[in-house]
Order: sequence, then structure tokens, then C-alpha cells
Amino acid sequence: MRLGSVMASDKELPEKTRNKLLRRVDWRFLSLNPWPLTSVCYAGGLLKEAVELVSGRTLAPGEASSGTCDLAVAINPDKATLGSAWNALRPGGSCYTEWYSPLVGGPKGIRRNLVTAGFEEVSCYWPWPWPSRASSQFWLPIEAPNALRYFLANRPKPASPGRYLLRLMLWTIWQLSRWANLALPLCVLARKMESKIEIAAPTGLNNEQTAYGESSKDFKSYLAATLKSGRLGPEDTSIAPSTARSFSCLLLTGGRRSINKVVGLVFTDEEEQPRLVIKMPRVPEAVSALRREAAALQAVQLQRLEGISGIPQVIFCKEYAGLLLLGETALTGLPLFTQLTAANYRELALKATDWLAGLAGKQPSRPLESWWNRLVAPVLVDFEAGFGSVIDQARLAETMQILSTLGPLPLVCEQRDFSPWNIMIAPDGNLVVLDWESAEIEGLPAMDLIYFQTYLSFFLDGAMESGRYRESYRALLDPVTRTGRVFK
Repeated sequence: MRLGSVMASDKELPEKTRNKLLRRVDWRFLSLNPWPLTSVCYAGGLLKEAVELVSGRTLAPGEASSGTCDLAVAINPDKATLGSAWNALRPGGSCYTEWYSPLVGGPKGIRRNLVTAGFEEVSCYWPWPWPSRASSQFWLPIEAPNALRYFLANRPKPASPGRYLLRLMLWTIWQLSRWANLALPLCVLARKMESKIEIAAPTGLNNEQTAYGESSKDFKSYLAATLKSGRLGPEDTSIAPSTARSFSCLLLTGGRRSINKVVGLVFTDEEEQPRLVIKMPRVPEAVSALRREAAALQAVQLQRLEGISGIPQVIFCKEYAGLLLLGETALTGLPLFTQLTAANYRELALKATDWLAGLAGKQPSRPLESWWNRLVAPVLVDFEAGFGSVIDQARLAETMQILSTLGPLPLVCEQRDFSPWNIMIAPDGNLVVLDWESAEIEGLPAMDLIYFQTYLSFFLDGAMESGRYRESYRALLDPVTRTGRVFK
């Protein structure tokens, strides 16, 4: 697939460098063509290096022949640069521009410049932090007020009244600057007008994949049809039909490593909540994790668990022009760790326990020999290989001996990342559980609960900031402490 061929050499880069370069071009996921075969770049510095990393080849402006490029990139382009970019692009190709001057006239002025140059489907985004200064964490569709309202309403509450007032003041200033067409920078994507000329598909793509211009168009049509009909996913999966005329995407590009996925929240023009979530891999290594998540969620869906909510449903898992797209129902809420207090610690711990019990259901016990070699033995081997040189061998042998005495156990669905940062509290108070890429459908009981309780205590004790994990964990194992009384 094109994803692997374009980025075959980038693994040789140090992770810090690779991550920095890839995040400089996260906007490419908004174009549905994050791996362009041929790009033309009118910018320099880090942006140019990043475009070169994700493109099959990158041309200088004077090298690009008419209609040969999939992507054109420029910063503060003038009329001549926009005309050159339009000429270099093939039909369906994308133009990405960054605008840092207030003199351009905001979204309306930029749109006018791009349309005059011949572009269509112009979309304006406000990123933060500024992409020229740091890796952006989110990309807000500035002309979609419902997406902006949703984003503001679902931001974690500041830890103190002072920080809350500061955020409120900054957001008010930003809103005023947006109304005055002074919100900067603006990152804008546009497309060259389609042609009736058939575009040959690049080699190396499978039957589901087509040339860039066509695949982008086809996916947008597919997505629009999904939103309108609600039934283009698996037969047992549906979303409420929509009469929306258009949709927008709020892009989330957080995480600290290059392997972290990119997440798009899709909004229709008539709703205040996202209709669905689209997850995309930033690097080839992340593809298998998304496929595992799709398989795990579909397996959970087939179990049709009674009385348990908060699990995303898979709408589609498809490839378009070499990009895997995992579409899921959008479940909203606030991250659990941002709502945690000493007063509600026990309540949240019990709520999570009940949720996991519902996920497990009533399963028959299985003999040790039916699951040991799959679930326990490989973990012990990996642990010894990774830490054998720094741990007490007698303790390790004792641990293995204790584990070998386990009797028959019921095998349950292990989420395997059931943590306070992957759990949200929905508006109705119920739990929403995200990120199922590590899930094991027939896993060991109690593992998710122990993992959750451990990290919940880390957050409550402040160990996530102070690094005092040992002290927090010892307190958790002591039945007379605040966290120990709940854990026991």
C-alpha cells in the first residue's frame, strides 16, 4: 500500500525527529490524501522537510509540470503563487496554505483569493499551538460554529478558579478576533476543480483504492451517504439518518509519539454533537492497531451485551488511496481523570467495577492448560527478557510458581487499556470507554480492574505529576489508607 512505500525510509530517523516532522503535516489528514505521490512545496524550513518525508517525491515550484502534482503547499501565498499551485495540481489535487497576516481579510478574504485562483471546497481551520511554533494538538473548523461550541464545552475544567478565568478571558479574546477576521493563523485546504478526464490509479494499490482525486471524492460521497442513510456500515450497525447538507471535521492530533493515531470528529451542519469518529494511522506501524480495534469492537457488538453502554460501534473500516479509515459512532463526555476528586473517588471506582462486571458477563471457567500458553506464558517470557537483569531472580521464580497454581478461570473481554484517560463520563453520568486496539476478547478476569484502580489512585494522589508512584502504589495495597479501603 502507498502508506508503506512512501514512508519506508523514515523509520531510520530518531523518534523525536520523525515525530516532529510528521506532526508538522498532520493537516494532510483533512485532505484525505496524507501520502501524496507528488508534491510541490513553495515553503522552506521544517514544513518543506515534513512534506518531503510524507511524499513520494517533492518538486520545487519551477520543476512542477502542469497537472502533475497531488499536493501543493505554501505559506502566505500571493496571486502568482496560487496560480502556479493550481496549474501544478492534477484534477482533484489539494492545496494547503497557511496565512499569518491579518491583512488577508480572514476566512472570507482567503476564500475569495482561492476561488479566484480556480480552487473549490475551501475549508479554513484554526490550529493550536501555531504549527510554525509547535506541534498542533487540534484543528478547529473555524466556519463550523457547532464544532467550536462542542470543543469549548468538552474541554477539561481548569484545576483552579484562576486558570478558569484565564481560559475564559483568552477564549473571549479569540472569539472577538474571529468575528473581526483577526484570528490567526489560518490553515486552509482547497481542491482543484474536478475534470472529466479519467485519472489512472497509481500502481501498488489494491482493488479498493483509486487515484487520489477520485478516492477523495468517492470517500466524501460515501461519508455523506453514511450520514444521510445511517446504514452503510455492517448490517447490525446503524446511525440515525441525517438531512444535513454539509459536514465538517474537527481534527485531534494529540499524543506524544509518532505512532499515536489521528482522530477526526465529523459534524453535520444541523447538530451540536459529532455524528461519528474517524480514526487514521499516522505511521504504518499504527495500521495493525486500528484493525485490531475494529475487530475487537465488532466482536463485542456480536455479543450484544445487555444493559451495558458506552462502547463505540464500528460503522466502517475501509482503505482509501492507501489510508485505513476506521469509522465509529461518536460517544461524548469528559475525561474521567479531570472529574476525579477525593469526594467521588469511591463512587467512580465502584462505577467502573460495575461496568467491567457487565462487560465480563457470566462465563464458564476454563482449565489452566486452555489459556496459559496464550495469556500468561508469553508475558512472563517477555518480562524476564526485558527486566531479568535488574530484578531479584528468586522473586521472579516465586512469582512464576504462584501463578502456576492458578486453577480454572472464566475468560472475559479484557479492554487492556481501561485507564482514567480512556474513560469518559457522559452527560447522563454513564461511562464511555475508548481505545480498544489492545483488547483481548477472551482474556483474564480482574486485570482491567487492577489496572484501573492503580492509575485512579495515581491520579488522586498526584503521582502522575510528582512521579511518586511507589508511595502511591504502597498506599493502594494498605487496607487502612483512603485508596486501600476502596481497593480491598
